[in-house]
Amino acid sequence: MLNRPHMKFSLFFILIIVLGGCSSKPNTSILSGRLTLSKSQLFLNDLKDSLMSEYTSAKSDTEKQDILERYHQRLEDYLTHHPVDSMKVTIDEVMTKVRTITTKSHYSSIEFEYGLRFNGSMSPRIDSIYEFMKGLKEGSDTLVNFSFTGACQVNSPDSANLSTFRIYAFPVPLQYVGK
Repeated sequence: MLNRPHMKFSLFFILIIVLGGCSSKPNTSILSGRLTLSKSQLFLNDLKDSLMSEYTSAKSDTEKQDILERYHQRLEDYLTHHPVDSMKVTIDEVMTKVRTITTKSHYSSIEFEYGLRFNGSMSPRIDSIYEFMKGLKEGSDTLVNFSFTGACQVNSPDSANLSTFRIYAFPVPLQYVGK
């Protein structure tokens, strides 16, 4: 029998590669993605996912409507009592008409929109928000805080035309602290 040490080494090397590729380690790419989200974004994601799960398993239209109403209340309670900060969103639209700036942005199937009218004479603080909103670029991904205006919608998760959550809020810079 021929002694081929290089062949034994090659088989050993291939075996190590195959076994290493078949490891039972969990896929951490999803987990690491969640670690980069803010508390607000994690909450909204989890709430949306729970809504979708419950809504999908509902048996009747009445049950589906009850689920939408319950989740609307949960969303509104959260937005009223917690800051919506450090949200990574895509800017969909920035429209300026005289002194009113309307912004629309989204993250997943969560939409943020609001039209804010600014007066002619503004404090430096309000002027900085005006300039910030005016400077947002459509199509860009950006990290912002949102100032919730008190209204939101929860729509059917199986709607092709509407976002699951629509939150009426306007973007403010990260360094802005509401008063």
